[in-house]
Amino acid sequence: MCFESIFYMNASQKELAGKLFDNGETDQLSVLLLPFVEKKDPFALNLFASFSQPNELISDFDIRYIKQKIEASELGSADASYRMGVNYLNGDDVDQDLKAATKYFERAVSQGHSHTKFTFGFSLYYGVSGNKKNESRGLKLLKEAENEGIDLAKKELELIRSCNT
Repeated sequence: MCFESIFYMNASQKELAGKLFDNGETDQLSVLLLPFVEKKDPFALNLFASFSQPNELISDFDIRYIKQKIEASELGSADASYRMGVNYLNGDDVDQDLKAATKYFERAVSQGHSHTKFTFGFSLYYGVSGNKKNESRGLKLLKEAENEGIDLAKKELELIRSCNT
């Protein structure tokens, strides 16, 4: 635990970072995050990638965003993995690549990202967004998402059940 407290953000620091981000206080947020970004904290990298820096060109921000989201994903950030999946699915700031989108969605699922379980489960169940139809895996992910409190998953499962009766 001591190792984590030195190199990774603790819960109270993450909570403060979230409040600063929500309030648009990016100067203070940058000061808080930078030491952790330098130490490759996945939470800090993911959040730092989400806002531009003073005098940063849009094109530079777009490049940094992708680089830091990929790095945060590889280091364990489920949110970064989900966001990269969405980017590749839609071709946002990257070339559209459904295979890469699936890779990132699979990673986000393995990292426990509940909303990905819903969206990816939906895609697998119906065979959309470049995914081969896999009803059993899709249902499994939808049920996990429902159990983790994703209301959309609950509603989708109710619809599936009503159509199958």
